[in-house]
Amino acid sequence: MTSYVFIDREKKLLGKLIDDKIVEIKFFDSLIGNIYRGRVVNKIDALNGYFVEYDKGESLYLNSTIPYKIGDNVIVQYVRDPANGKLALGSLNFKMENESYSIKRFPPKAGPRLKKGKKKDDASYKEIFERKTRLIEEEKFFPTPKILYENSFLASYLSKNKDLEVREVNIEDFNPYKEVLKLIKDPRPSLGDSSLIIDQLETLTVIDVNSSAEKSKNNKDKFLENINLKLIDLIIYNLKIRNIGGMVLIDFLRNKDKEKIEESFRQKAEEKGLECEIYGFSPMGLFEMTIKRRGASLIDELRRRKLLL
Repeated sequence: MTSYVFIDREKKLLGKLIDDKIVEIKFFDSLIGNIYRGRVVNKIDALNGYFVEYDKGESLYLNSTIPYKIGDNVIVQYVRDPANGKLALGSLNFKMENESYSIKRFPPKAGPRLKKGKKKDDASYKEIFERKTRLIEEEKFFPTPKILYENSFLASYLSKNKDLEVREVNIEDFNPYKEVLKLIKDPRPSLGDSSLIIDQLETLTVIDVNSSAEKSKNNKDKFLENINLKLIDLIIYNLKIRNIGGMVLIDFLRNKDKEKIEESFRQKAEEKGLECEIYGFSPMGLFEMTIKRRGASLIDELRRRKLLL
């Protein structure tokens, strides 16, 4: 089994292959993590919402309990790419990191936090704390808009995966990538005789578990439970690789021990790093969850970049 990070520098695309299977695909021209001195160009008082110009002609949406007036400067971090017709999202509580520490804007006097497994380093501590202080002070200055801190997603990604070999690829000739393209274009991925029906709507995603090709030979309830448990890995893999976010409803096969299905899903989601909030089964028997949005879905992003027809 082979595991490594792959990069196509021309297409600004990278990802991770674990045990011969692509587990994630990212783009490293994203603005996520960048910190700007922006200018408030509009606001919605009832929602504590602000529209902030972070680059010439480019705006993001910001929620803030701190009151701003139109024309005010604001230090904002770009935290989410535009998706589903919504603007990019910004945050006042910017976060930065170096090799040993991470730090957030709030609370204002809070110092850096030592990363897990790292040793204390006075120079790194001082450097990142002073950088935070300078950024907060930048709100007073001009010109606006202006980028103040550029996060290198590529460097950060490689650092987090430094134990893996890095391979340069031409993504269009990369066979594991071709397999992912086939998967995300298929709304009915299968595992053996069982399958899923994935319906990505504008506001939510519905997944139906289908066992029409399988027949029960023993206890029917146990049979249905085993199919549900068997397909959890496939469901989580598709949610992650397709970059599905927002509300998700899963129509599992009806078996009695719903707690076992929910517990298994929670455990597998944590193991696979799926950032989600699980609400469990509704009175109608649908499994409800939400997933933190990370920009557009993979299929929409690939189409936007003309990497998928």
